[in-house]
Amino acid sequence: MKITPYKVKQSLFYSSREKWWFIGFSMLMTGGILTEPQMITAFLLKGNLSGMWLVWSAGLGLAFGIVFFAHLWRRLPVKTENELLIYRFSGTGSKWLHIFRSLYVGGIVAPLGMSMVFLAFTRVLEILLNISFDQALLAIFIIMGLGTFFNSLRNRIRMDFIYFLIFLITLLLIFWLLNVRLGSISDIKDAIKGSHLNFRLFPKFGTNAFTAFIVFISVQWWAAGIIDLPSTEGQKLMAARSSETIARSIILPRILFAFFLIVISIIPFYILLIEPSLLNGVDKETAFVLIFKEALVGNEKWLAVVFFSIPFFVLSHNLQNWSGSLLVQNFYKHYINSHASDKHLSVVGTFAMLGVISLATIITFFSDSVLGITKYFLTITAGVGPVFILRWYWHRVNAWAQLSAMTMSLILPTAYDLLFTHTIWYSSLVNNFMNWLHMDYFPLKIIILSTIVTIIWIIVMYATPPTSKFTLNRFANRVQPGGRWPIKNSGNFNFFQRLIIAFILSGNFILIYVILWQLVNEFYIFSILLFAGHVFTMLVAYKLLQKVNKPNG
Repeated sequence: MKITPYKVKQSLFYSSREKWWFIGFSMLMTGGILTEPQMITAFLLKGNLSGMWLVWSAGLGLAFGIVFFAHLWRRLPVKTENELLIYRFSGTGSKWLHIFRSLYVGGIVAPLGMSMVFLAFTRVLEILLNISFDQALLAIFIIMGLGTFFNSLRNRIRMDFIYFLIFLITLLLIFWLLNVRLGSISDIKDAIKGSHLNFRLFPKFGTNAFTAFIVFISVQWWAAGIIDLPSTEGQKLMAARSSETIARSIILPRILFAFFLIVISIIPFYILLIEPSLLNGVDKETAFVLIFKEALVGNEKWLAVVFFSIPFFVLSHNLQNWSGSLLVQNFYKHYINSHASDKHLSVVGTFAMLGVISLATIITFFSDSVLGITKYFLTITAGVGPVFILRWYWHRVNAWAQLSAMTMSLILPTAYDLLFTHTIWYSSLVNNFMNWLHMDYFPLKIIILSTIVTIIWIIVMYATPPTSKFTLNRFANRVQPGGRWPIKNSGNFNFFQRLIIAFILSGNFILIYVILWQLVNEFYIFSILLFAGHVFTMLVAYKLLQKVNKPNG
């Protein structure tokens, strides 16, 4: 069956027929380039590098998202990713889910995500420019406010590509300066070997860190991660020229960027070459910026400001635009002013985006840890992941299932913490489980919350009416996802072929950090061989995914 792409005209919050490299590099630049190095630094200073698998395990979710869901977004006949809900579901539940997610994600989740980026960049300006936290945050608010008036999705995708090129140049210059001023990789290797801290990429078997690692790579990435790309990624995939270019957009730029990602991840290791006395009283995440303060002199510090400002602008403006699309294109237009013109929506959208950065600024003012916000994100999505996965492939998942999962995952983390803090019986029970399982508080919390939320949404799903057959048939016939649907011609799932490709990509995303560890330990030949293997298998995955993504594949 030939699938005709849905065509839309450009607007503030959506676009169409974008070139594959624009989409691919734009998606790359919205990763954790700004926040992740700060977290690596914090874990290094704690002597617990393996704790980064809390973040790195998301690569597994990304791999499965690329293979099982990315190609489906372009087939949807809607303008924004959140409108999937009113196309896939039916009835009152569909309406309330659409309203809830528009306001919840647009007004809370997106500003929280922006606050992570604000906090990370505020630290950069505070230390490199020697200004106060308040002054740095005010400067960010003003800059973001001015940028709001140029923040359309179409502009974003194009500017992100330009930002990408500038970022690579500044990255290479900075890495060269760090080698000249602070030391070489050989010096990093000596610091690792001479440190009293126990640095390991993978934790030692039988420790609490090992148990946490198992939770992160086996449960967290799919149970507490939203892997079907319903965010800025989904919005950009819907702007692709065709479903056939999706694999090219996602995989080919990542092959090029893998080298630069390794370079970015090496930089936090330079903290081991900084005089320890300079780190006294400094927040472990903030310590990352000290690397640049010590290595760069005079106007060279502005090079670091440019280096950090690029991922800041890219991620902040992308989150801001996504938030605006949820609040305006999805909530305001659907439920307040359904006859609003695109010009009117652009004006309302601009004010909505200004409100979003105001909220993000307030959250940043009261925040002190990027890692803390990351953990909070994971707890408020615990148990939600399976609903987002199954809604594409199983007809029985209805709007009430997703709505109950999202509301319970928002409420239960706070209830969990309050019970642990204020009730003796519950804290004793949790502590006993922690001792028995050799597990810390956070991984156990993820498991318990994921289990409870999953049980709740399954009960709600079977206790409420299924999605109407008309809606299910319309979705399955148009999107052709495969899986279990009430019509016969719902597309080919190709489960086992996709599973093999997902495992190849997952292994490659993990391999990047193995290469990183080999490099900082000066195993150069082995690193080169591993990187060559990475490139080869990524190209294999690309060809396989192109083949399986064909409508008759």
